[in-house]
Amino acid sequence: TRTPNPSKAPWYFLGLQEMLVYYDPWLAGVVLPTMIIVGLIAMPYIDFNQKGNGYYTFEERPFAIIVWLFGFIVLWVTLIFLGTFLRGPNWNFFGLYEPWDPHKLVPLNNVNLSDYFWVRGLGKIWATSDPQSLSGILTILIRESPGIILVLAYFLLLPPLLARTIFRTFFIRMGFIRYMTMIIILLFMASLPIKMVLRWTINLKYIVSIPEFFFNI
Repeated sequence: TRTPNPSKAPWYFLGLQEMLVYYDPWLAGVVLPTMIIVGLIAMPYIDFNQKGNGYYTFEERPFAIIVWLFGFIVLWVTLIFLGTFLRGPNWNFFGLYEPWDPHKLVPLNNVNLSDYFWVRGLGKIWATSDPQSLSGILTILIRESPGIILVLAYFLLLPPLLARTIFRTFFIRMGFIRYMTMIIILLFMASLPIKMVLRWTINLKYIVSIPEFFFNI
């Protein structure tokens, strides 16, 4: 028998397989699914809205329903749809009415954030570093510093900023622990469509790329 091209997981796992296009396996196959499970477990404990217990209406729970629909429909169902109908041979992207040509060539022109910053922005090319030496590790960290700073700002600066602005009421009513649990889960949820849009628009491959240690974000 021949191995099918493309080899696809069962439809209910195609969302995970589609995430592998945008993230490394340790993120798409371990971290993000774990966050889904943690989020589902945490929902009853971070919910401070006592209205509508036992029934659910948009009037009583607009935020909870919007977040749930975003996670289920916008993220999960959309990924399954992409993997089922729009991914053809070699896992290339095909339109709804485009023939699945196994010989279709797609240019691999994805660029890491560090390349955008150093090579295209400042015209600096980093030499290959020895990851076994301290100087090599420091060079790698400096090379990837734009992405590291961006990721740290996303997860460390956005939560308090949102607590003072958009989610001020949530922070006051939920308290620090429940608010941080909620906002970290929301940030992980938002990271997937953000990464997808960046890949589609500016061909961004990794925000942080440290292949020397098999660590890519």
